[in-house]
Amino acid sequence: MILYDDAHLLAVNKPSGINTHKPDRFAPDGIHEWLSRRHGALSVLHRLDKETSGVLLFGKTRAANQSLSRQFESHQIQKTYLLLSSSRPSRQKFRAHTADAETEFEFLQPHGNLFLIEARPITGKTHQIRRHAAANGFPIAGDVKYGGEPASRLMLHARRIAFVHPGSGDAMTLEAGVPAAFEDGDPFVAAKEFRELIFGDDTNAFRLVSDAADGAPGVIVDSYDGRLFVQWQTESVDTALYERLNAPVIYEQVCTKQKRTTARGVRGVTEEKFPVRENGLTFLVGFDEGLSTGLFMDQRENRWRLLQMNLRGKSVLNTFAYTCAFSVGAAKVGAAATSVDLSQKYLEWGKENFRANNLATDGHEFLSGDVFEWFKRFAKRGRQWDVVILDPPTFSTTKDGRRFQAERDYGDLAAQAMGLVARGGILFCSTNQRTLAPEKFETTVRDAARTQGRVIESAEPVTLPFDFRVAEGERPYLKTLWTRLE
Repeated sequence: MILYDDAHLLAVNKPSGINTHKPDRFAPDGIHEWLSRRHGALSVLHRLDKETSGVLLFGKTRAANQSLSRQFESHQIQKTYLLLSSSRPSRQKFRAHTADAETEFEFLQPHGNLFLIEARPITGKTHQIRRHAAANGFPIAGDVKYGGEPASRLMLHARRIAFVHPGSGDAMTLEAGVPAAFEDGDPFVAAKEFRELIFGDDTNAFRLVSDAADGAPGVIVDSYDGRLFVQWQTESVDTALYERLNAPVIYEQVCTKQKRTTARGVRGVTEEKFPVRENGLTFLVGFDEGLSTGLFMDQRENRWRLLQMNLRGKSVLNTFAYTCAFSVGAAKVGAAATSVDLSQKYLEWGKENFRANNLATDGHEFLSGDVFEWFKRFAKRGRQWDVVILDPPTFSTTKDGRRFQAERDYGDLAAQAMGLVARGGILFCSTNQRTLAPEKFETTVRDAARTQGRVIESAEPVTLPFDFRVAEGERPYLKTLWTRLE
């Protein structure tokens, strides 16, 4: 993704489907927020629409911001876009004008059954190129809003940007390669390219196809180091998909409200457990238990945040720990982790994950049993932790028949957990209850704090990572609050 990086500037090839800015408090990150956590404070100098890909430039210093802002305002910066349309422009080269905007277009060549066109915006208004292209008879492919033919994505790409470097004064030109989706309109090509721009060598486990958001309604495909697990949310299984995915190992499972099959291999075989990488850590996963592969990848960004914390010598309580992925992250940065889960089997799997990362299990606790019962024991013993991880299943039933439903019972769970958080500590609250609105979830957590006499000093909402894309009009199912308690 990174095109250029120095003390003054950061330039990236933004994937299609990611906002420049986070549009609201509970939405997935924009590329700006995501990059700022990894590269330090960044200033937005210009924007690209969510569905537009290509060169996006950020400033790192005040001097750089001032210099580039002047260049943008005086139209000294030259931006060049490529677009595809099912209609050929009536003129080879011309300028489109509206009251507040101006764009120069040039027809380049036929491109399969589409036409390749270059656009150079003279001004910088919202949807300028899209509006001008539509108004002049060649709406952009994939731009349904402005009359374009359906496509695997919006076929608009910020190809090139030319400017004067704010530090050296040298003329610079940065380019982002032509998207693979421009060459092959298959939605799976666009989906694969999207992930390739986001992930590097330190993460090879991710969601490859995310339902309708990737042009595949009813289908979810997760990739674990190239081994694919396909979840069909419809009983109309289309095996032709497997040829298009072209992977050496493919497993499938049908998961609908009416039917849930066991996982089965449809191509190749894989070990009972095999290693994958996430944020530089190693986790063991397996397909034999279906969707319970051993790693909930939708929590990847939250585990990354844990890895950035200064936890050396601190303590972390990981409840509903499953295979202890959060605990591994905590141990990696020097914390002592206590992992609690109802299943001894999964705790043993968690110990394997520790060993896979060359982490000794000595000095860490692995406790099996009902989390609510352990909370009572911890409270009686007066135990507290610097960080408490609270990510329960949406529904669960303990061996003694206790039933937990997140939408109904999360407040009680959070209230009990708050008594175990040390002063100034962090309570991580998360749920994947789809019917629970994020605003309601935050209210539930804040109400729990009031009942316990705890003050929430800060609460930052986080939701799904980029690869867990959601279709237009949908809200992410994952709700998370990083809260710091007084």
